[in-house]
Amino acid sequence: MTAKNAIAYIRASTNPELQANSVAIQTAIINRFVESHAYTLTDTFIEYRTGSDDERVEFNKALQQAIKTNSVLITWKVDRLARSMSIFSRIQNHLHLLRFCELGDSEPNIMVLSVLLGVATQERINTSVRVKAAYQTMKAENPTLRWGDANMAKNAQPIGVKVRKAKASAFNMRIQSVVSDLRLAGYTDMKVLVDKLTELGIMTRRGGSFSVRNLSRVLNYEVQHNG
Repeated sequence: MTAKNAIAYIRASTNPELQANSVAIQTAIINRFVESHAYTLTDTFIEYRTGSDDERVEFNKALQQAIKTNSVLITWKVDRLARSMSIFSRIQNHLHLLRFCELGDSEPNIMVLSVLLGVATQERINTSVRVKAAYQTMKAENPTLRWGDANMAKNAQPIGVKVRKAKASAFNMRIQSVVSDLRLAGYTDMKVLVDKLTELGIMTRRGGSFSVRNLSRVLNYEVQHNG
């Protein structure tokens, strides 16, 4: 395969607690993609914005550099670019330069991107609904709670076993999502996954390192509790 220059684009959360893991995971997945396709990575652009914020200053810079240097522009997933169709007009004439790790060897086309952006848009809406519903539940338990409070989660009063189970489920789902993405990048062996989580600084709920055994429990959590 002929080597070609590549530029990486990463979008991470504006939440400082989530930024490090997000950037590390995306970097690992993109690096694996670059290596497997014999690209030469020349630059990386990192954007700290929420999925609902459509402004993409760093992406615009990355795209212009890709056009200027005839490099491919690689990102992890389509939803890293945006979670709405608003970005479509900016990329539709440059699809030949774009590569998405989630699509593997497939080059993006208008139909595929339309579907994936549509899914990302719906997920953004669903997330908003879930967040507002959770806030209303916490508000009922703590009337002094105010939307936008930086310590909202800390100030919310515990509501018993359901809250603990919800927290465990949310944590396990996040780990399952990370593992799913790592598997997409080619890390499939359980021991390799454990090592990769440790390398990325991703710990268990109690702050320890993952083992094959406890990672297996996390990955099987929904089956065990809903089966």
